[in-house]
Amino acid sequence: MKFTLVLIFALVAPLAYSASLPKKEVPDFIKSLKDLQRGPPRQATTRKSHVKTRWITQKLDNFDEANNATWQDRILINERHFVEGSPIFIYLGGEWVIQPGDIENVHLADIAKQHKGTILTTEHRFFGESIPIKPLSTENLSKYQNVKQALADVVNVIKVLKEEDKYKDSRVVVQGCSYSATMATWLKKLYPDVIVGSWASSAPLEAKVNFREFMKVVGEAYRELGGDYCYNIIDNATSYFENLFYNGQGAQAKKELNLCSDFDENDERDQWQYFSTVANVFANLAQYQNPQNKDLSNYCSNLRNFSDNDYEALSKFVQWRLENPECVSTKYQDAVDYYLWSKDNYDGDGLAWTFQTCSEFGWFQSSGSRNQPFGTNFPVTLYTDICEAVFGSAYSETKIRDLIKETNADFGGIESVEDVYFTQGGLDPWAKVGAGVAQGATIIPQAAHCSDLGSISASDSAALRASKERVSELIAQWLA
Repeated sequence: MKFTLVLIFALVAPLAYSASLPKKEVPDFIKSLKDLQRGPPRQATTRKSHVKTRWITQKLDNFDEANNATWQDRILINERHFVEGSPIFIYLGGEWVIQPGDIENVHLADIAKQHKGTILTTEHRFFGESIPIKPLSTENLSKYQNVKQALADVVNVIKVLKEEDKYKDSRVVVQGCSYSATMATWLKKLYPDVIVGSWASSAPLEAKVNFREFMKVVGEAYRELGGDYCYNIIDNATSYFENLFYNGQGAQAKKELNLCSDFDENDERDQWQYFSTVANVFANLAQYQNPQNKDLSNYCSNLRNFSDNDYEALSKFVQWRLENPECVSTKYQDAVDYYLWSKDNYDGDGLAWTFQTCSEFGWFQSSGSRNQPFGTNFPVTLYTDICEAVFGSAYSETKIRDLIKETNADFGGIESVEDVYFTQGGLDPWAKVGAGVAQGATIIPQAAHCSDLGSISASDSAALRASKERVSELIAQWLA
């Protein structure tokens, strides 16, 4: 009876807390970042779900033996096809809320079924319902929110499962997408005896403060898949609005862009946030585009259909993608205030990942490249200033650069790792900080970020199908 009561509380308490959180309007700049940071698109299903929720007791600090504090970590698990002694397949959760669809109608689930295995997904600490401690103060985040703690959590999930008789002889394969693919790579590197192999889809491996190449690849995707005309609309409109601000006509730009009244057209950081928001909106579409569906071509048609005037078309398109707000909110201080508010009112989405970018990875997507259509008006300083304003002077740009060097020193940056299968999309911006051909990665032409998660389909390109078949072969070899 005691166990039943604890389980019910564990299931209900996080949901009740989330429902009771006070609400605060999310600035549009933050919305655009959250869209970029969301998990990969889930596969639709009409079948009955066999995914169950379990809670795993984790240590708050995996590396401090004197700290006995614990917390409850959520996993979603499907044991329907499991036969005792068969493998465990783990799709690592990243900077998102895990969902049953993460392990349904996906290639890893098909492989798990083929091997009569269990498939599960883990929720990363400080995301979704898996919150180790509150508030999300800088002190707490600096101690407990980092990739080494998260990797140790995964190792503990495996340990807990293998304490059950049915799993004691099970081998473990992991997969990740984006940051969780980074984790899948480093898990195999740091804990080579815990898992037999990793499939790392679109894994960024090199921490980098000024990730100027990101928007360059986004621009290339629009030019290649949307056409020169589409690239030129974005480029022309961006230049038009940049010139208005530069020539002292910010009030006119503010009106034409439908910016909120508190936007200060003379404050460069407010300007930076608007232009970054525009770039984020277009990057989000490119990041998960499917060339077989002609996604970018269709979005480019929508862009043109808003107006024959380039700058009017861009303004309306961006507002449409932001769900047509009464006005577009991109004031710098509003973003800082929202993050500060989130420390005491965290909903499992956003702030914890922002901290990791400030403390471990960087990956700030700036306008530093001249070879992209989004202008020059969102320097890396926009992001490093936010880090310092939200998390304190220990996260100034200079100190962030030192922290990023530490990450690369700890994990080795871009390098091959034994029994890790790397895949990259040919038009994935993240590929610029990931494994390439030299590290044995498979490059899928025209594909975007984490494009190979779904089940093998008739709509797959030849290269995409071949890569999925290859990972099936490799996993069979790892398990042999």
